[in-house]
Amino acid sequence: MGTANRIYSAFADKDSIRRNGSSVTMVGLYDFPRQDFTPTGKPLFSTVVLREYDCEARRVRLMSSIDFSGHMGSGEPVDTSNSVRRWEPVVEGGIDELYWKFACG
Repeated sequence: MGTANRIYSAFADKDSIRRNGSSVTMVGLYDFPRQDFTPTGKPLFSTVVLREYDCEARRVRLMSSIDFSGHMGSGEPVDTSNSVRRWEPVVEGGIDELYWKFACG
């Protein structure tokens, strides 16, 4: 899966999909055409995320993320988060819906 807009290109790693009942984890990547910044001001060009999808309840949560100084997950890691976030509903028409369909499909 790959989708793009003027802000980022989004990719999903099919080989990273792991299923456990109705729960699925999958790695995604956001690549930014223009330099972006972490909340602490460190420059980045891409972010790799691990998300968990609840295929039955149609919800998603962020498990971890790594921001990279280069495109497509290259360069040095500039920020990481291993803080599991709360479950959120998958919004119809949003990027999470595309990821959810890909992971749960």
